[in-house]
Amino acid sequence: MNWIFYVFTPVLVHLVISELTVILADNVLDSAARTALSAFLTLPFVLWMYWQDKKRNTSPVNMRYMDTITPKESHRLAGPLKGSTRQGMKNLVAAGICLAGGGFLNVLWSSILNLLQITSYFSNETQAALLTSRILMQLLGPGLLVPVTEELVFRGLLYARIRSRLQAVQAVFISALFFALYHGNPIQMIYAFPMALILAALYERSGRLTYPVLFHMGANLAAILLPLI
Repeated sequence: MNWIFYVFTPVLVHLVISELTVILADNVLDSAARTALSAFLTLPFVLWMYWQDKKRNTSPVNMRYMDTITPKESHRLAGPLKGSTRQGMKNLVAAGICLAGGGFLNVLWSSILNLLQITSYFSNETQAALLTSRILMQLLGPGLLVPVTEELVFRGLLYARIRSRLQAVQAVFISALFFALYHGNPIQMIYAFPMALILAALYERSGRLTYPVLFHMGANLAAILLPLI
């Protein structure tokens, strides 16, 4: 029971702050601004939990890829500067691929759902409210702050904590399922589940939260910017 509470504490913190923000700022801020505010207020708490977990090194994810150059690579490289430059370029390319990949997945999966006419069966008022908010708040909230906060909550904390007890495939599936259910709206659940599978797999594979954050940003920014084109 204590372990379950420990695993889901970050999600509960995010949920409580989000609900309080809605209650207190419902008549003051638009949907995207409330989302930005709740993500901003949640960030210090989940950052603290994330760094505490890093210190404990309880998860196989947290114990991997602590350096930019692995020991195997260091033997092959001519020198520290050359290795660092090469690794930096690889990281930059990987970051760009993640950002673009998130945008591509958003377009692809949204197109599939439109072809299946999913929106005719379920309403998506939450998404509609976000996309009718001020563009600056959309970019700041769902575009930038939300990916950082949600990746800390659901991959950096929830996934890593589940992974400390379970195998990677099990942890990826369970964390993705909870990420989808957390969104509440059926359409957002259908959209979020495959996204979360990829995000957790990225974190598992790389050991770096930067890549799922960028992937998440790419997906959200595509949803915000493409309707404007």
